[in-house]
Amino acid sequence: MKLENENKLTNAELEQVAGGGTWEAQIAQDSRFLNVLLRGREGHCGRYGTWQAPIHSDEIQRAWASVGVDYILHTPNKGYYINGRCVSQYEAWLHAEQMVGKHLKRADWDW
Repeated sequence: MKLENENKLTNAELEQVAGGGTWEAQIAQDSRFLNVLLRGREGHCGRYGTWQAPIHSDEIQRAWASVGVDYILHTPNKGYYINGRCVSQYEAWLHAEQMVGKHLKRADWDW
């Protein structure tokens, strides 16, 4: 079956579809991503599951800060910020990769 380009989801659309969506699941993904990305660097954080990640939110916020991302956990400004601009989780991941100079495939950190 041939997939036409016009039928592909954009990164923003894919982000809305890919599992989870709850705050706990999101911060757990961040901990796993940052754990692998920052290994051996200042700001490295632990790797936490959905139930444990919220307990370690301060540690995960510090990991984000080490790559230039402000992660605000409390409403009304909840979200990821780079230079004061609100960005998506995916954009924050890309920014972190650029800051570290390393690209990760999802299989590299989501196990």
